[in-house]
Amino acid sequence: SDLFPTNILDASVQIIHNAADPAAAVVDVYAGSNLLLNDFAFRTASPFVSVPSGVDIPIGIALSNSTSANDTIPGLGTTINLTAGHSYVVTANGVLNSASFAPNPSGRATGFTYFVRDNAQQSASVSTNVDLTILHGVTDAPAVDVIADNTTTIANDLAYGDYTGYLSLPASTYILGVAPSAGTPILVSYIADLSALGGASGVVFASGFLDSKVNQNGASFGLFAALANGVVVELPRVTNARVQII
Repeated sequence: SDLFPTNILDASVQIIHNAADPAAAVVDVYAGSNLLLNDFAFRTASPFVSVPSGVDIPIGIALSNSTSANDTIPGLGTTINLTAGHSYVVTANGVLNSASFAPNPSGRATGFTYFVRDNAQQSASVSTNVDLTILHGVTDAPAVDVIADNTTTIANDLAYGDYTGYLSLPASTYILGVAPSAGTPILVSYIADLSALGGASGVVFASGFLDSKVNQNGASFGLFAALANGVVVELPRVTNARVQII
């Protein structure tokens, strides 16, 4: 990348915008003094990009009409220092003013933050499979289980801010149900059509608010998948559907 004044480009990072606060719907992202992502919209993602390892890289957030890193908003930045040879997913999440939104039922802090996943995968470990990690990114939701095809729990007691390990699934179509942490009942289900994604990897992230009315009419709850190439797909919501898991 030409953004960084070094030849040591041996770590990779993908950034996902999952901060559901309407005030942060579109932002500019700076890495040091360099504009990294312009007009970066909620529920979009960057592809993996190469960045220097072993050095502090300040990440700043500004409104979408910013003109330089001087416009970044105090308190919304962070500093990353990445390990050589590693890949990371960094998800921007939370709300700008926690007092103006519903609290997290698990007691997790909901202020704007970055959820970092080390050892991210840019491809599947088996060419006929799809490797996925799941992130709970809904500030007003309790811990949940994610159940594939009503039978297989693939995320257990996943609380806000938590990622799962990577799941390696045959490239097929699945129904992903979201349930309370007790495992039943399944409250809502989504279709995850992975049939054309053999060899790919991605992050499935829960997004939005459970109750928009008490969260400044922000986006409603949904499941989304960010692929390693930066493509983000909304998983369609379904009812009374079942697909046999392989």
